[in-house]
Amino acid sequence: MSRLTNIVENLNQRFRQRRKGTVRTMFSFASLAFLLGAALITSTEASYIKLSASKTVLVAGERFSIDVYAYAHVPVNAVDITLKFEETAVDVISVDKGQSVLTIWTQEPIVKNGEVILRGGTYRKGFLGEHKIATIELEAKQSGESEMIADNVVLLAGDGKGTPVSVAESNDSSLSVYIYDENEDPENIAVNVTINILTDIDGDGYVGIRDISAFMGAWSSNTTSKIYDFNGDGKMSFRDFSIILADAFFGPN
Repeated sequence: MSRLTNIVENLNQRFRQRRKGTVRTMFSFASLAFLLGAALITSTEASYIKLSASKTVLVAGERFSIDVYAYAHVPVNAVDITLKFEETAVDVISVDKGQSVLTIWTQEPIVKNGEVILRGGTYRKGFLGEHKIATIELEAKQSGESEMIADNVVLLAGDGKGTPVSVAESNDSSLSVYIYDENEDPENIAVNVTINILTDIDGDGYVGIRDISAFMGAWSSNTTSKIYDFNGDGKMSFRDFSIILADAFFGPN
C-alpha cells in the first residue's frame, strides 16, 4: 500500500471515528431507534436525482465511480438527464448501464463538452421509487475540488400522455470530490472537506447535538434561512430534519 493510499485511508478513518465517538455520548438507545426511523422517511411529493460517489477524497490519477439514481414519486417511463462535470479536473472513462432500470435507450450515453447525457425509458407504466440509471467511471486529474451536477432533468410519466413529472432540487443531485497529489498537505484537504458539510451548522467539523439543537430552534421560529434547507427544495421541512439526523449518526455521504 502506497504512502498516498495510507494518507487517504487515515483521513477517512479520522472523520468516521470523530463523528462516531461524539454521537455515541449524546443519545440513549431508545432515542437512536426513534431518530433512525425518522431519518429513513423520504418525500413522496416530488421526484429527484441522486448522485453517489464511491470515493470523495482521491489521489490525482486515481479512478472512482459515480452512481446515478432516479427517485420517482409517480410511475416514470422516460428519462432525460444531463450531468455536468469539470473536464479540467476529471476524465469520464466509461458509462455502465448494465444495471440500469432503463430497458430502452434512445441513444447510447453521450460524453462531450463537460456533459454526460442519459436518455432512455422502460416498458409499460414505468418505475416507482429509487432506481439506478447508470454508473459513471471517472479518473481524477487535477488537484482541487471537482463537482458533478444533475443540471437538466426531464422525467415523463407512464400515463400514455407523456406528462412531465415534477422534479425537486435536491442536495443529493450534486456532489464534490477532493483531489490532491504528493506535494500537498492532507491536513488542508481535511479542512476543505469539513467546511463543505452543509449540516455542520456551527462549523466545528462534524454534525452533533449543537447542530441539531440549532436546527430545531430555527424550525420552531419558522425561519426561512437557506442554511437549514439541506435538500435545496426552497423550504425548511421534515426531510431536512431527516438529513441532519442521518449526518449526525452516520456522517455525510
